[in-house]
Amino acid sequence: MNKSNQEFLNLLKKVREKKDIDQIGELFMSIISMYGLTTDEVCSLSYYMVDRTLQSNSNKALLRNEFSLDVDKLGIDGKLSVMKAMVATYVDKVSKGG
Repeated sequence: MNKSNQEFLNLLKKVREKKDIDQIGELFMSIISMYGLTTDEVCSLSYYMVDRTLQSNSNKALLRNEFSLDVDKLGIDGKLSVMKAMVATYVDKVSKGG
């Protein structure tokens, strides 16, 4: 493994340990810039990531048990509504120091 690959892996490990959303966002922005993604492509990628995350067994169970939502029956508007609620929850948590 060459030096630049090892440095990149070390950066990813550091980001994972800290779970710093700003740092993770900057990493994604680097990838977005590197690939020259347009706004519509970034929006589609963001939706794809949320959709895939919602499909995990733990998230399906959480939404089913806590909110009576069936992820498999949600359309794009429902998934975007879940995303909006999750962002609002996260912002509230961060603003309270959590």
